[in-house]
Amino acid sequence: MYLGVKLYMHAPFNRCVECDEIISNPLCSECLAECMKSMVQEYNPALAEEISGFAIEGDTTCISCGQGMGLCAHCFSREIYEYLQEKDAAIAKEFSSRFDFNLRTLADFA
Repeated sequence: MYLGVKLYMHAPFNRCVECDEIISNPLCSECLAECMKSMVQEYNPALAEEISGFAIEGDTTCISCGQGMGLCAHCFSREIYEYLQEKDAAIAKEFSSRFDFNLRTLADFA
């Protein structure tokens, strides 16, 4: 207690388990994976089938499905981008333009 006011030690935000940044785009990897899969399917249906999300529990609630989540959109998008880059650079470049989540500030999309 400080001057008659209770202080709480709980942060008003939640952090990503991977990068420890604040989760500012609360979309879980499972919801994002469905959107990403649809985009990749336009170019390569077989490659699209390899994309899937996974549940990482956390205190942040996904704004699409309401599930608890702990991995930020940036980290999940980065993982999918790197996978696509290995498989098909042209699809990876298109992916980065649709699912940026600040990926362009961290990598060269040549």
